[in-house]
Amino acid sequence: MPNSLYKYIIQKSGRAQIIAALFTLALVPLATVPLELQRRMLNDAVEGGNLSLLIQLGALYLGAILLSDSLKYAMNRVRGRISAQVTHALRHSVYYCVYTVVKPESWKHNAHHSVDEGTVVSMLSSEVEKLGGFAGQAISQPLLQIGTALFVVGYMLFIEPLVAGVALALYAPQLFIVPWIQGKINELALSRAVYVRKLGAFVVEIAEEDAIGNDVPEQFLDITNDIFAVRLRIEKLKWLMKAINNFLMKLGPFGIITFGGWMVMQGNLEVGVIVAFISGFERLGGPMRDTIAFYRQVSDAHMKYALLVNSFSGHEPGTPHGPLSGTEPVPA
Repeated sequence: MPNSLYKYIIQKSGRAQIIAALFTLALVPLATVPLELQRRMLNDAVEGGNLSLLIQLGALYLGAILLSDSLKYAMNRVRGRISAQVTHALRHSVYYCVYTVVKPESWKHNAHHSVDEGTVVSMLSSEVEKLGGFAGQAISQPLLQIGTALFVVGYMLFIEPLVAGVALALYAPQLFIVPWIQGKINELALSRAVYVRKLGAFVVEIAEEDAIGNDVPEQFLDITNDIFAVRLRIEKLKWLMKAINNFLMKLGPFGIITFGGWMVMQGNLEVGVIVAFISGFERLGGPMRDTIAFYRQVSDAHMKYALLVNSFSGHEPGTPHGPLSGTEPVPA
């Protein structure tokens, strides 16, 4: 297992990641097509009273939506396969590291990365599932969201740079707020992962006869209370960040309507542009939210993968091993 999460993902699903990226690159330019069609339907067809043009543009609009949804479906199918493939490979890799490369008698035991039977169960079940789920979107997700945002922003700046610039300036604080809060969340997420491992180890080690019919052990209460406290702090920060993001995202349409409306009153802007811009910022809001969510996911995934790899003292990163050491897909 290499030290880099992305290097591991590329090793195990490189060809599938390329296919997902190709679907993504085909999907991204379609984000601006409905915006332009909306503008033309209002300014050219509706204002000009041209029913034939309105029907033609409406047909193109429906076709663009259908093509976009079809490409998105194909992309998500590939993502799902990548997730299953990398999860499958991770289980083999963890098992190999635990029982072949690093013998149980040399497992690392310290405050941060103690490894025992309970930890191994956690690794092979929930930890690899979460990392595998991330692998499916590790490349195509940022490519889709960032590409969509760039196309939409570029389109709006091309049509009316002044209105677009005012609205985009209202989003700027997110570039500073999100990384700062996410850094705090990452620290807490690492602590929670360590506590969950301790809980798994405790459950595995406690003798059944000591548990049945007796009071809840003090150690169990301490660990679960620690997990609960960390979870509450994570939830507080997560929802604080979400509330700030939602507020800032609503400022964009506000800027378009107020400033753009004033320009319409001055005769310097068409109403169709305002409608297209509002729709554009709604379309931009999705990629912005997804990009922020992906930033959280990639930070969490890197933390989990580092915790996984650093759990073994005798492991040599990057050593090929086992039947899944290449990028061959898992049989269907």
